[in-house]
Amino acid sequence: MKLLFRLLPSLVIALTLDGLTKVWAEQILEPFQPVAIVGDIFRLTLGYNTGVAFGMFANGGIWPLILTGLVITGLVIWFILALWSGKFPQSANWPIGLLLGGALGNFIDRLSDGHVTDFIDVGLGATRWPTFNLADSFILIGLAWLMMITNSNRPDPEKDHVLIESD
Repeated sequence: MKLLFRLLPSLVIALTLDGLTKVWAEQILEPFQPVAIVGDIFRLTLGYNTGVAFGMFANGGIWPLILTGLVITGLVIWFILALWSGKFPQSANWPIGLLLGGALGNFIDRLSDGHVTDFIDVGLGATRWPTFNLADSFILIGLAWLMMITNSNRPDPEKDHVLIESD
């Protein structure tokens, strides 16, 4: 149970910030009408994604919802078992919470109306990254952070290797 309480702060922060910013974006922004924040580089553009990552399987009906639900359930189980068994260090709780919070944020958003609300728009001119939201950012930040933690906690084979010299 302690394990879940260690995940909760970052998971709740991710869910709350994602949910609040999506509600804000839908109340303030007009769909598909960019609002420049930093020139053409950073804009807010309200859009909706009916697919999964980067719009894959768009307009797939119920299948993206089922697919993401299964993936999230599998990830939750896998992460909890991995943390519980010690495969991840305790410092992995925050990034795993962010990752799961972001995934759940988009899943909850999709449950209500079949699409995910996106509004962060970056790029130059016509060359733009697909519009995204804070949940997407939390997923990527959590994943990158988790990779750094796991790579920094790996044993160094050079240090662990013992040379035996013979006379």
